[in-house]
Amino acid sequence: MKFFKKIVELVFPSHCLYCQNIISSDGLFCKDCWQKLQFITEPKCQVCCHPFELASENTNLICASCLQTSKHFDKIIAVFVYNQIIGKVISDLKYRDSTYLAKKLARILQPFAESEIQDCDIIIAVPLHRSKLRSRKFNQSILLAQNFSKTKLIRDFLLRIKNTPAQVGLKKKQRQNNLKNAFVINPKYLDVVRGKKILLIDDVITTATTIESCAKLLKKSGAVKVTILAVAKTVF
Repeated sequence: MKFFKKIVELVFPSHCLYCQNIISSDGLFCKDCWQKLQFITEPKCQVCCHPFELASENTNLICASCLQTSKHFDKIIAVFVYNQIIGKVISDLKYRDSTYLAKKLARILQPFAESEIQDCDIIIAVPLHRSKLRSRKFNQSILLAQNFSKTKLIRDFLLRIKNTPAQVGLKKKQRQNNLKNAFVINPKYLDVVRGKKILLIDDVITTATTIESCAKLLKKSGAVKVTILAVAKTVF
């Protein structure tokens, strides 16, 4: 079996997800690119996952933004600070039909969210509007989510009924107005959401406006807990 594995590696070598250099079959990034990835580690806000610059032994820290404005989601789990390297991987997944990357990224996310995956009742994903879904042919967040639990995943739980312009470049208030009434719960699941703990999957969190809109809808419909799991988060 080991001999066969070596033959496969020679014929079909694995490549770094960023620079495309050849790596071992068990790896995802080369050594240089791995060292340039920025993991979000403690100390960080226990609500929005924003990392703190100063060291602290306190593991229950909450940032000023979350103290000033309560959120409808209970917690964000984001693994990486969004930078050029992880950004390229996510971009390849979304826009270059590299759908195989979803499984590779999910392998990285799984250990960070294992307890939440086990504890939740339902796994859902931030939805795309049907026109964007037609264009892209897949929802990258669904591709990620299906690697965590096929029994808990409900693919069409949330619907995006408003085809909003891109959020890039918009200020916070503009983003909020842009997403007003953009999401609904699929009518066939309205009786399911009450009392449930929900894990919501997204690829990148920038200002958290999108996930906050989804979480607000879920909480108003009776969800008792909404946890967000994302590959990366932009840190301003």
